[in-house]
Amino acid sequence: MNSWLRDSLSDMLRTNRHADCRFIIETSAGNKVFACHKLILSCASEVFDRMLFGSYNESTSGDVKLNDVEPKVFEKFREYVYSYDVERLQLYDFDTLVKLAEFGNKYLVESIKDDCVRQLLYRKDMFDADELLRLFQCAHTLNSATLIDQISRDLKNHAKRVLNHSAIYQFGTDVFKFYIEVVEGRLSEAERFNLIEMYIKFHELDAFNGEPGVTDTETDDDKKATNTSQVANTAVEAEGKVNADYISDLLGLIDFCKFTPKDFYEGPGKSSLLTMQQKYEHLYKIARACAHVAAQEELETKLGNCFLSSSCHPDHEVQRQYMNRPYGANSSRRADLSKPDMSFD
Repeated sequence: MNSWLRDSLSDMLRTNRHADCRFIIETSAGNKVFACHKLILSCASEVFDRMLFGSYNESTSGDVKLNDVEPKVFEKFREYVYSYDVERLQLYDFDTLVKLAEFGNKYLVESIKDDCVRQLLYRKDMFDADELLRLFQCAHTLNSATLIDQISRDLKNHAKRVLNHSAIYQFGTDVFKFYIEVVEGRLSEAERFNLIEMYIKFHELDAFNGEPGVTDTETDDDKKATNTSQVANTAVEAEGKVNADYISDLLGLIDFCKFTPKDFYEGPGKSSLLTMQQKYEHLYKIARACAHVAAQEELETKLGNCFLSSSCHPDHEVQRQYMNRPYGANSSRRADLSKPDMSFD
């Protein structure tokens, strides 16, 4: 913006000269009033343009009431739309930048949202675990692909460090599901399952059990009372169905075959998220996988011992190459057949 124009607009903001509308920020501690100019706010936001120049009460009264923003955040927003001074954003802390970005996103002020995102990305290497997790939620609120991608990479690299951080349980349901996908391979399946179970309990998503209805012992009056609350019951049932589907989706992200029998027993085996039938099925697959691995190791040992005997193969060079071969097609582990295998994996 031209410096002369910026100075003129800043002067109008400071003196309230020609102000023709008011933004009233409602809080529990009282209201804070900001004098503004319709033209400037309408140019900044399509939402405010419809409010101030459309067929709404605000267009005639000139008063716009907001209860979804803090006064100090709106004050900084107002300063921005009167100057578009990006350098001023460098002075704001993490919390202010996030709130400005979210407010700009809600009221379709793309410029302040994009400028705040750039400033947050520039500082992201200095953020602590709590700020990274909050920024992960903010990135989804803003639907910023760049921010989602970069913060996801950081959280993947620091998955162990933030494993039990309370901010994870503040995620929205969609964001939490995405986070569980992000940390796949960085956290064990047991750790991811524990996160899911704790999140579900924290938000009481498994609170709905059974279907409300009339029992055989209910009287006619009880039945009438039940009928009057049918709409409420239907809503509860619908919510229970949504929660059940969401829990099923989360559990579908877990590869239970990667559990050891002990880990499965201590975690999913004692959890109420799985039915007894599901537990038996998963435990059967785990046992079958363990038996398959044990059989392969036993066969490998027998073949190795046979191959290394001088009566089986007298060529020591071939034996040496065999001992140094990769242990399996997808592993960098080397077979050490010169001493017994004492591992119990």
